[in-house]
Amino acid sequence: MGKKVGILTTNFFSPDGTRMIYGGAERYGLELTRLLLELEYEVSWWQIGNGWKKEILPGVVINTIPETRSELMTFPNFNQHFYEQAMDVDYAIYFVTFLAYPQVLEKSISISHGVFWDYPGFDHQLPTEAERKEWLRRLHIALSGPQKVVSVDTNTINWINATWPGLSHKLEYIPNFVDIDSFSHRVNHPGKVRIIFPRRLTAVRGVNEAARAANVLTKKYSGKVEFHFVGRGHSDQLEGEALKWASEKDGIFYYWQPPHMMPEIFRYMDIALIPTKGTEGTSLSCLEAMAAGCAIITTAVGGLTDLIIDGFNGLLIKPTPNNLIDAIEYLINDEKERNRLSQNAKLTAEAFSVDRWKQKWKKVISEVFN
Repeated sequence: MGKKVGILTTNFFSPDGTRMIYGGAERYGLELTRLLLELEYEVSWWQIGNGWKKEILPGVVINTIPETRSELMTFPNFNQHFYEQAMDVDYAIYFVTFLAYPQVLEKSISISHGVFWDYPGFDHQLPTEAERKEWLRRLHIALSGPQKVVSVDTNTINWINATWPGLSHKLEYIPNFVDIDSFSHRVNHPGKVRIIFPRRLTAVRGVNEAARAANVLTKKYSGKVEFHFVGRGHSDQLEGEALKWASEKDGIFYYWQPPHMMPEIFRYMDIALIPTKGTEGTSLSCLEAMAAGCAIITTAVGGLTDLIIDGFNGLLIKPTPNNLIDAIEYLINDEKERNRLSQNAKLTAEAFSVDRWKQKWKKVISEVFN
């Protein structure tokens, strides 16, 4: 019987258990679980929920803790319940850094999926100076507890090193991954440019700016461009509204596919939009679009600058509708430039292969779970 690893997250499914979340973090969690199983560990997950249990992979159960109360962007009671329920667990992974507050199992790792406090809305969560100081104190405790903190981007590491230089020995940079072999050559379709927004339908991911660009450019380049919005919303209602909006527009499409179908979708796309405004690591969507050979338009936010060098393998813009429209129009009208960025993006993606990601994670696991 292998040693047991317990993983604590907030939501892999919605709290009522009815809706799986198809985001980058959840896909990361599945791949990390598979790696732990390959290494012959037993794996269990815990999340917020009302007592239900589900298998996320054969033999891998996700347990639920009926604790929804948060304090200053942390979940101390949730953390405490996990600490008590996971007494037969040998090792722990805190899937989000703030879940490691206030206490952790002795042999533990936490993961940072990127800075999440770089968005204006975050200020509303902690409106007073006293609250911000207390949040920082708690974050420092959460970073100090685990033996290793795996960060998917250098933006987070630079911020931590500038804020608390004494934590640098804990930090490990393991960028997100892409399965290069899943992406075959793109399908050419002369005379038409297909543009994809492969993201959740949220404001922070830039869906409003992308929708504005789609409205403007499908009218200006009628019959020449298509916009494909491929991602889940936070609710069935939101997805229904997106479907209705797209169905009323020529050249605009909305649908979503499970992660394993995305390589086939990307085959038919020329340009990928990653117009993030905050809370971003080394985006899996961006990496997949790169591996597929799309020309990337993205922003200098979070870990995206670990992936894209402006003018070499993509375009970095400020996340405004006009900037996005200008960048898309530039690539629509310059096929040679589009192809050059595409080729360089595909080449760059090889440095982020899932095999390299596994090797780096194996090293951290062997150091902590020895």
